Formats: sequence, structure tokens, C-alpha cells
Amino acid sequence: MCSTLLALLLSAHTGRASTPLPWHLSAVNAPEAWQTATGEGVTVAVIDSGVDADHPDLAGAVLPGRSYVDIDPGAEPRLLALGSDPSPVYERAFGQADPVGHGTAVAGLIAGRAETRHPGVAPDASILPVRVLDDENRYHDSSMVGAAVEWAVDNGADVINLSLGGHYDSAPFAEAVAYAERHDVLIVACTGNQHQDEPDEDVWFPARVPDVLAVTGSDQHGERWQTAVTGAETDLAAPGANLTAPKPGGGHKIVTGTSFASAVVSGAAALVRSAHPAWNADQVRRALTETAADGAPGLGSGILDVAAAIETEVDPLPPASPEAQVSPVWSAAATAAGGGLLGMSALLLRGGRWTQGCGRATGRPRTMAG
Repeated sequence: MCSTLLALLLSAHTGRASTPLPWHLSAVNAPEAWQTATGEGVTVAVIDSGVDADHPDLAGAVLPGRSYVDIDPGAEPRLLALGSDPSPVYERAFGQADPVGHGTAVAGLIAGRAETRHPGVAPDASILPVRVLDDENRYHDSSMVGAAVEWAVDNGADVINLSLGGHYDSAPFAEAVAYAERHDVLIVACTGNQHQDEPDEDVWFPARVPDVLAVTGSDQHGERWQTAVTGAETDLAAPGANLTAPKPGGGHKIVTGTSFASAVVSGAAALVRSAHPAWNADQVRRALTETAADGAPGLGSGILDVAAAIETEVDPLPPASPEAQVSPVWSAAATAAGGGLLGMSALLLRGGRWTQGCGRATGRPRTMAG
């Protein structure tokens, strides 16, 4: 299967000078990795703005999903999915559609199909779409995103991509991350973006939570992209600038931001899980970080090398002793439930919109898409 796919990919690209393999795939050694694994049998949840299931790049890749965004939110979102009957029409309209384009771009970078001009890092993986971002590419309530994470875990996700985040901690969101950890689901999240002329920002939440794989963005020269957030919590870097990705309704666009670097790493995680189905999430995480190519400052362990990650050997950690400390993820949730949660509650009570995805930021919202 893998050799057939590799031949298909190479013949579809190297044989036509006008359509070379996208640069980021070569940068992370994806073609070499495809000789061993393609992501088959692995489900990646894309918790984002929805995914256009009809885009040719994603034909057959997108599973039925769910939306946590009201069809007509008005002044205050009602979050219908928290209590509504998830009928096929409802799920089709909202989980498998994308009015913004952010989630479709992320999904294509993860699992664009092999026969297209723009394959994803894991071209045989499945995408589980969960919509939490509204028409402005923001989310209104971090506990809603936490609920979406738990739903994705309960509905078969092996990897969860969070190309979103914000400046404030959230106890419900951190508890959902801990829930994913207990169920052996790897969470990959973007570190965030900032304006070039502003002071350096801290790594966004939830990327800064321990055991979340925090990803910053690099450029074609192996340097950190100038607006990509980084910090001590950064685990890994991946291409995140000038990537070609699908857009809703067909066609493609150029995207930049740590959102899309996170997507590349989520695709890599799907390849590793496909190649090593007996590995747990921690082994996958360590394989990706311990084999990263040395990079410039601010890139965490370095730049992703997915072929090396697949070829390495990673032993499971020994069982924790009874005296072992509480999981660092639970510690993060407890911290957020203290002083950090008070600040978050105050923000929510003011009724503002505080979230957006991790593509290139257009302002300084409190929570956002990367």
C-alpha cells in the first residue's frame, strides 16, 4: 500500500515541472516517511471552523462531525450542539462545511489525498471535523472548546489538532486536555501569532499546557517565522509560512501562521501512529521531538523530521510509582481553576468575543485561531 502510494505521489508531481511536491512536505521528509506509513487507520480531529468535505483534495477523507456553533447566534450564541439533536442534516451543514476556510486549510495540510496536486502529510488519514469557530474565526467560550475536545476523544480521535488558543488559562479546557491524555489521545496545538512590531507574547493556551505538543512555525530557510510566537513551552517547529492549502468551494490559497505548522505536525503524528499502532501518545510525542532536526533559536527541539520519527525506537515510560506527582496536565487545570479562572470569568461576563484561530492574527484578541 505504502509503496503504491509513494509511486502515485511521485509520478503525479516529479513528472510535471509545473506541479512540484509542495516545499513543506520535502522539508519534513514526508516522501521518505510514506514508504512506511501513510496515516491509514488513524483519525485526526480538526477542532476548528468546520471542514469542506466536498473539496476534491479531501474526497472521502472527512467523517461526519459536529458543530458547537449556533446556526444563528445573534447577540449571544446559544451553543445548540451542547443540547441539540445532532441529526445528519445538522452535522452535514456545520461539521462538514466551513464558512471561514481556516479548518479546511488545516485539514488539507493534514490529510489531502494522494492523487491531488497538494497531498497532506498523512494522505490516508481520516479527518473528524468539529466546529467551534464562528464566522469571524473566533470562539466564545473556552469550556465549549473543552466539550468539543471530549466529544472528539469519545468519537474515535487518535490525534486532536487545535489550531487555536488565547492568552488566558481555562480550567474546563485544561480538564478536557487531561481527559484526552487519560484516553491516550495526542493533542497538537499552535503556539500563536503576533504582530512583528509588538513585544513578544507568551505561548498561547492550551499549547503551554504540559503534554500538549506545542508547535511554532518555521520558514523555507529553517528560521522561525517572524510573527510566530515561541517560548520555553515550545516543543517543536514545522513549516508554517507560505503553504498552499485548500479553500472551501474548491481551489487553493496561500496560508501562513502557526495554525498551519500545527497541522503539519498533526499529520506527522498520524503517520507515526499509523506506523506504530502499539505506541501510546507519549511515545509518539517523544518520537517527534527527539528526532527533530537542529534548528535556529526559538524552535523548541528543532524542525520536524517525520521520517526520522517513524524510524526511531521509543520505549514506553515505566509506570508511575504511587508516590509520583499528580499529572502536570491536572496541575495545569488546578492552576487555571484558581486565580487564572477568575480572570477568565470576568472576561466572559463582559460578553466580549475572545477567541480566534492560529492563522495570522489581525489584532490582539484574547482567544483566537492561530
